[in-house]
Amino acid sequence: MKQRETRKQMPTKSREWLEAECVKLARRALGGSEIQYVAIRRLHPKGTEPNWKVADIVPQPSPLVSDEVRDELARLTGTYALEDDDG
Repeated sequence: MKQRETRKQMPTKSREWLEAECVKLARRALGGSEIQYVAIRRLHPKGTEPNWKVADIVPQPSPLVSDEVRDELARLTGTYALEDDDG
């Protein structure tokens, strides 16, 4: 399957690793120093789109800060794939 091959070229990381990395990046964003947790959600794309996205940021930042944080986190979705939950 071409979709699976393309995703396999992207390094895969665990949910825990991705969420921790998201917290690190979110805290570096302007106004994001108070962020304690970032939850991600698995996606099931039909093409070569990312297979995960940010689902929640805790505590929820203001809309202005949220846009800044989400812009920072968007880079990760195109860099790493969420590994399969096999078992």
